[in-house]
Amino acid sequence: MAEPKKDYLSSLASEIEKKPDSFKEEKVERIVKPRRSLDPKIMIGLAAAVIVALIGVYFLFFAPKIKVENFVGKTTNDVGIWAKENGIDTKNIVMNQVYSMEYDADQIISQNRKEGSKVKKNSTLIFEVSKGADPDEKIDFPDIKNMTLDEINDWISTNKLSKVKVNTVYSETVEKDQVISFDLKSVNENNFTRGTNLTISVSKGPQPAGEVTVEDFVKKEVSSAETWAKSKKIELEIVEVYHDTINTGLVVSQSVESGKTMKQGDTLTLTVSKGKAVKVPQLVGYTKDQLEAWAANKENAVSIVKKEVYSDAPAGSVISQSIKGGSQVDSGTVLELTISLYMPQLQTNSREWYGKDYLALNAWVDDVNYRGASITAGAWDGEECSDEYPTAGQIISYHCMANDGSDLPHGCDRPLPLNAKIGYKKSTGGCTPKVEEPKEVQIGLTPLGSEEAMKNFCDTNKLACSFNYVNDATKANQIKVTKPDGLEVVPNDKFKAGDALNIEVYYDESKLNAPETPTSDTEGTGN
Repeated sequence: MAEPKKDYLSSLASEIEKKPDSFKEEKVERIVKPRRSLDPKIMIGLAAAVIVALIGVYFLFFAPKIKVENFVGKTTNDVGIWAKENGIDTKNIVMNQVYSMEYDADQIISQNRKEGSKVKKNSTLIFEVSKGADPDEKIDFPDIKNMTLDEINDWISTNKLSKVKVNTVYSETVEKDQVISFDLKSVNENNFTRGTNLTISVSKGPQPAGEVTVEDFVKKEVSSAETWAKSKKIELEIVEVYHDTINTGLVVSQSVESGKTMKQGDTLTLTVSKGKAVKVPQLVGYTKDQLEAWAANKENAVSIVKKEVYSDAPAGSVISQSIKGGSQVDSGTVLELTISLYMPQLQTNSREWYGKDYLALNAWVDDVNYRGASITAGAWDGEECSDEYPTAGQIISYHCMANDGSDLPHGCDRPLPLNAKIGYKKSTGGCTPKVEEPKEVQIGLTPLGSEEAMKNFCDTNKLACSFNYVNDATKANQIKVTKPDGLEVVPNDKFKAGDALNIEVYYDESKLNAPETPTSDTEGTGN
């Protein structure tokens, strides 16, 4: 059987196989490794690593990095500093202002980003900022004058009163922490608001004492020491003494020597000269001549005022003195001396008061009693009519008595003792009726209205007047006066009490009951 015919490639392969291996064509074969399956744990780890890497890149390049602080209660300036430190543009910071009683002006009230949160540099930050308390809100105005400093400060703090100013000043009259005064500008107490200007002055009490160096005031005018003490706030005590060589008003000595120091408010005592003393002796008992001799001495330079009174001491002698004997007084001091007038003298002749009005005697008694006589007078002897003393009140008789009522031995001619009595009898008028003197009267034809006057004239002068009424229209409203002999009375005729007069009164009978005048044009005009 014939061998199958081989193709070229097969023959070529057989030839190659016959050749030594070194001449054979290198055979290239693909080596395919077997696929291995990955562990799930490794896959999760790889994924986590990728996520961490991505997060790292985000936070490294894209995430916000600026941590927000808590600015509540802080100021806008604190926000600005923080923003600058963290590179935040202030254009992205919004400040909304509102009134607040809780936060002071410029303090942060709230923020839109919580504390601890992070923001980018271009993030918008919103803050609510306090404008302080509302200045236009009305505030109750208290009784400031009776408040203490602590109470005022509490009132200011509680009500956020930024326009209230408290000044403390030293005061010698107002106690510490008490109000001296207050000044309310432009409004009254009823319109007081938080924004009103108010200034209150409060006492700090007396100013603390400082040290003062004392000057030498001896033999200087006390006025210079007073000026010095006032300027240095030193109290002065002045003690006046008499001095024979240092003139009046000059300092004799001082309680703190010159050159030494004392505190303000302390007291410096100055002994000041009153000049040479005037020595007043016991003048009681001095006669008039002795007193005049003492007063004439220039060393006895006092002003003497005399008061004269009745006493049993000799006339002109000194009874009492206002300054005790042996005293020393200033030159020019008023010395009151009581001088005796001796006893009061009622009369120089025994009938001096007869016929005088008793009121004149009472006036004399009042006058002497004003000067200490203590005399009493009265109509103890009664009163009666007297033709010798016909005027009521005239003294008919009188007599002088001692205080016990017994008549004085020498009557009223000698000086009366103190406490004497004067009894008198006074007239009630004349005993014999007095004849009426003729009186002048001017009577003629007069208006009827004088009828009443004529009646009064007759009654007053006790005239016997008869009135006759005559109807005569021609003489109506007139009167005519005649004597009993028919003669008409003319001016300057004289009459005595009891004289008779006839008075004719003329009237118009037709007019006594005349009808009233009509009150309208129609009255009494027709049928």
